[in-house]
Amino acid sequence: MNAEHLDMQTPDGAQLNIDALYKICPSCFTESKGEDGALHHAVDFNKLRSLLGDMAVDDAPESYDFTWVGKREAQREANARINKTLRPCVEESVDWDKTQNLYIEGDNLEVLKLLQNSYMGKVKMIYIDPPYNTGSDFVYHDDFKISADEYDENNINEDGERFRRNTDSNGRFHSDWCSMMYSRLMVARTLLSDDGVIFISIDDNEVENLKKICNEIFGESNNMSPFIWSLPRGINAGLIARAHEYVLCITKNAFIRKNFNRIDSEVDYSVERCNKKIDSRHPESIIEFKEGIRYEGKDKEIEGIIDGSERITIIGKLVFKNGKLAEPVKLSAGWTMKNMIIDWMNGQKVYDLKGQPIIEFFFKENGRLYSKKEMQVLSIKSILKDVPDTQIARKQMEELFGSQDIFSYPKPIELSSLLAKLCTNHNDVILDFFSGSATTAHAVMKLNSEDGGKRRFIMVQLLEETPEDSEAYKAGFKDICEIGKERIRRAGKKIKEENPDAKDLDTGFRVLKCDYSNMKDVYFSPQDYNQTMLFDLLDNIKDDRTDLDLLFDCMLRWGVELSMPIDSSKKVDGCTIHNVNDGDLVACFNGEITDNVIDAIAELHPLRVVFRDSSFKEASQKMNLFELFKQKCNWSDAEVKNNVRVI
Repeated sequence: MNAEHLDMQTPDGAQLNIDALYKICPSCFTESKGEDGALHHAVDFNKLRSLLGDMAVDDAPESYDFTWVGKREAQREANARINKTLRPCVEESVDWDKTQNLYIEGDNLEVLKLLQNSYMGKVKMIYIDPPYNTGSDFVYHDDFKISADEYDENNINEDGERFRRNTDSNGRFHSDWCSMMYSRLMVARTLLSDDGVIFISIDDNEVENLKKICNEIFGESNNMSPFIWSLPRGINAGLIARAHEYVLCITKNAFIRKNFNRIDSEVDYSVERCNKKIDSRHPESIIEFKEGIRYEGKDKEIEGIIDGSERITIIGKLVFKNGKLAEPVKLSAGWTMKNMIIDWMNGQKVYDLKGQPIIEFFFKENGRLYSKKEMQVLSIKSILKDVPDTQIARKQMEELFGSQDIFSYPKPIELSSLLAKLCTNHNDVILDFFSGSATTAHAVMKLNSEDGGKRRFIMVQLLEETPEDSEAYKAGFKDICEIGKERIRRAGKKIKEENPDAKDLDTGFRVLKCDYSNMKDVYFSPQDYNQTMLFDLLDNIKDDRTDLDLLFDCMLRWGVELSMPIDSSKKVDGCTIHNVNDGDLVACFNGEITDNVIDAIAELHPLRVVFRDSSFKEASQKMNLFELFKQKCNWSDAEVKNNVRVI
């Protein structure tokens, strides 16, 4: 048995779609041999067409479709695999060993693809503030087949790629912007949890096109009413001064009730759930009260159970008969907690026992008791009147940097915070892949300091240089990423000073930088090398890569979250053993792997184990490796094959 190599490329987008289709329509699949000689699932379109019946359309003469020049290229770009990786940068990070937050530098399309294995279906909220396409915004260096003179000479990355200004004189002004957004949103959707939500700030220039793109990618039924963000001062004054912007709101699945929390705008945007539903499958549902309760002549907290599954806490006065607690309250099927609360607030005696009110109480959740005023179950209004505008956001930057001009057009902390309150709970992951000045990270830390949450942020930002005549450049910030990272450092320090009791508040972040693969080119294209050249490349890993580079690459490929704790303190026979999250992934990239090293790894009860291929000089050593893991971890042949990889 030979150890399989860990796939060092990003997932194939088309394969992800095939896997998803197979889950719902397995009967329309057959098997075919791929280029690697292995059997793969393949779609039998005749079977699929028969399953779809009259709903299948072939070359319809007329149909509704939103298209533009370059759309097919954008689709292919979203699905294409890349040979890139994320390299850790400990020296620029804060609280590297403890933090759960990430700051990633790189092209966001590439980064989103790299995050797919580790974060697919795990992100609860995405907020992005992309270029508005005003005629001066940068469009990323996707392959739009644009001539060299259309690129801006002052923005060149380390690979010599330029970031083009999408001027309104460009014949593909809207098309190029749509292509840029389409490919990124296609990949971003895979990262959202089933109850996840994406918010997108935009203005009038592209709002209609963006709505159509989101309808296609997420489904029209998941496109909620957009928020209107009022800008009291108005901008671009002319015949009509524009005094608003939009925040599109799109869910992964609008039919999941827990997409949104209740927001009480009268009580400092306090957010708690109010959507527990009585089980409508039964004729009656019962709230049963904890046994042993004794009336002491005053209000008491009483724990109740709905259908024996969901537990709530209520505050109230109990009515007793003959010194005994009255019978359990019986509720009609289909009633929701919202209905019940409204009825209680209105004083309606709808839950009686022989005409007598059983309970008067208010709802309590997460340790907080809500008054009648607070329990007015309000939906957030589509017009965001109380969210500050960009002038306030600039002042927030001035508080941290001493200047309002460090970053152009930042968003206010209150906007990101409000959106996070609307759809996230205390342990959720929040992603911003147009991070800019890192307002979202600032908002997440501040919100956690207010409600004790442990929300985690992932910021992604392209390495865009700051102009030499800008305030940012003069202040020492040579690119936008430097501004974002420094803002998180300063904001985190300020928040901790203002909240000395928040001992466990996470204001750190791990810095990761998108780079070319750790593997030499021969790893991906051996056909381009002759036998003599291959003989000189016994080690397929680039010489400048460290153990930490390789470890994070393996975490990316094997679906381990990049914020997991890492222990590299164990040394055996001159080999360093890296232990990610107490056995989620154990790796050793040193020279010869001895039996003692295997023993030490087995003692950690690993879920996944990875070695460097060059650590084994002979095939017999790999065979011995499998046998040792079978014995020491009590694994079957199949488990060894699935759990052990080499790079």
